[in-house]
Amino acid sequence: MEKRGLLWKIRELTTERGIYQHGCLDKADPKFGYALDDQARALMVAEELEEKNLAEVYLGFIKESFKDGRWHQFYYEDERGWREGCSEDALGLVLWALSKWRKEEKKLIEDIKRRAVEWRHIRSISMILLGLRERYLADRLIEIYNRRSEEEWQWFEDELIYANAIIPWSLWEFGEIEVARKTTDFLIKECQVGGVPAPIGCHGWYKKGGTKAIYDQQPVDVAYMVCCLEQAFKRTKEEFYLEEAKKWWGWFWGNNTRGVRVVDEKGACFDAVTDKEDKVNLNQGAESNICYVMAYLAAERLGFID
Repeated sequence: MEKRGLLWKIRELTTERGIYQHGCLDKADPKFGYALDDQARALMVAEELEEKNLAEVYLGFIKESFKDGRWHQFYYEDERGWREGCSEDALGLVLWALSKWRKEEKKLIEDIKRRAVEWRHIRSISMILLGLRERYLADRLIEIYNRRSEEEWQWFEDELIYANAIIPWSLWEFGEIEVARKTTDFLIKECQVGGVPAPIGCHGWYKKGGTKAIYDQQPVDVAYMVCCLEQAFKRTKEEFYLEEAKKWWGWFWGNNTRGVRVVDEKGACFDAVTDKEDKVNLNQGAESNICYVMAYLAAERLGFID
């Protein structure tokens, strides 16, 4: 696929204000409005693909969401308007995007950095580490790992939930190879069924000592895993990580526990692999399609795409 064509679905979900959060089947679903975290991810892929007009739309939303010293995560086109309050993850994504692509937005970056000093949520810390590359953030993740991991559970928490791979991904990029390797290898071992990639399902997750949820498997987990494995291969040059990255990229094309394509014939990504009759969640929302593009770009850098 020609690179500009990669963003066709993202364009379809985008208005003058930003990218809609959800889809209803293959159309945007305006009633769920816009989410700040989607704008941050969309800004990153638009900048990487040099789509400046799209990037300005997403940046505009980010700037507008910061009002009177307060962040607003959601906007609705009806009487609800802006909803005050914002999760650490959403702000982590914004800081990652701005630190990497829009360093001139110093006011926004400094505000989130100030808030992030006390953050303990490891995915949020990982996001800002990917943007800021600062030692204290890596040290915080390593301290959490040393405190929580065990011989048979090489992880930062007592459970595996969503977007797990972003944590070792951030450590690979920073150069903390030992912990990155142990936790990446742990994810590879735990997130498969019969040698087939199987990201932890959001219908129950996976508590240490409990039963692993297989469905629904979401594209964000797969995309972050491909990006994590790309960095693992880049740092180590070990073919094992390259082969695993190829397997995980293949999840989108049928190398999953349902043997189903998660990308339709036009190149739009479905929201999940499920245990339902259709095998996939037929909705095509912002997160799924942005993350698919992130995975595509990593797969291209690894040489999987001609």
